[in-house]
Amino acid sequence: MTPTRPEGQALVAGLSTATGRSEVTRFEPVRRALEGAGRAAVYLFWTGCLLGAVLLFAIQALTMPLSLRHGEPGVLVEIPEGATSREIGRILASGGVIRSALLFQWWSRLEGTDASLKAGHYRLDPSMPLPAVLDQLAAGRVAVARTYIPEGFNLREIAARLASAGIADEQRFLSLASDERLVYGSSSPLVEAFGSRPIPSLEGYLFPDTYDLPVRDEALAIRTLVARFLQVAEEMHLAERARAVGMTVHQVVTLASIVEEEAVRDEERPLIAAVFLNRLARDMPLQADPTVKYVMPTPRSRLYYPDLRIDSPYNTYRYRGLPPGPIASPGRASLEAVLQPAVVDYLYFVADRRGGHVFSRTFTQHVRARRELGY
Repeated sequence: MTPTRPEGQALVAGLSTATGRSEVTRFEPVRRALEGAGRAAVYLFWTGCLLGAVLLFAIQALTMPLSLRHGEPGVLVEIPEGATSREIGRILASGGVIRSALLFQWWSRLEGTDASLKAGHYRLDPSMPLPAVLDQLAAGRVAVARTYIPEGFNLREIAARLASAGIADEQRFLSLASDERLVYGSSSPLVEAFGSRPIPSLEGYLFPDTYDLPVRDEALAIRTLVARFLQVAEEMHLAERARAVGMTVHQVVTLASIVEEEAVRDEERPLIAAVFLNRLARDMPLQADPTVKYVMPTPRSRLYYPDLRIDSPYNTYRYRGLPPGPIASPGRASLEAVLQPAVVDYLYFVADRRGGHVFSRTFTQHVRARRELGY
């Protein structure tokens, strides 16, 4: 016999069961929505991770150097004045320095350097990562080359030396150095330091020394050499000492350039300077061979009598006094020789064919010395 449940209990149980099913049915959409959202979140998370990994890989691939071999000569590229980061990126990409011009532009904006990238010639190694390339352009570390300018080089020789070192275009350098207004405009540092000069050429004022000069920036190279002259002039108190001996700085540099061209031995520089100063004091023509060679179309080691008839103010056989300007870049020793010449009464000298000279007081002694030396 099956036990019977009281009627009240059965009714309560039925109500309870009905109520529980009703609650489950009501919250089922919520449960399913939560499960869907969870799955979507997981999906989005892993999709984000994947996209991030792909983006990171792409950035690393695009920013990694084109070459992993260090110590290569590098690529010389020119960044024009006023170029935008987009234009610079294209130049670097076409030059084989970076992989992506677009990424270069984006990266420079991200770092805030797109407006500070400097013009100039840069030697960039393809093994450099993109951030390093950006740093070099933002810092303006342009390509430089080391060269030595010897004492006694004139503008033509300096231009040829710089061209052979890959520093300058020879003709552009000559054009700029032949007229300082093309480099300095109306504010010449030489005029400001020493007063007006009779010629615009920078001949004589590009100081001989060893330099690390910017590549393909002729104007900056000229300013660097002139700045070195001004530094040496200040160290020597050139302006004050020139006034003390009754000369202008331009006259001192002009005569020193002639001494530089005539002298071989350092100890003879004060003697040679004394000869020329003595001749100037007596209104005698200097008769310095290097001044004639300076204006010859094709300079030669030896002059002939027809050469002495060249009509030029630099021909000190035809015209008395100093030439209009220097004929070369004198060094410190030749400048010192003019400011502090030997105390002698020599008026003549002739090369002794052994690197020195024979000095004479009279023309008769000079002729005898020339005859004895086989001239």
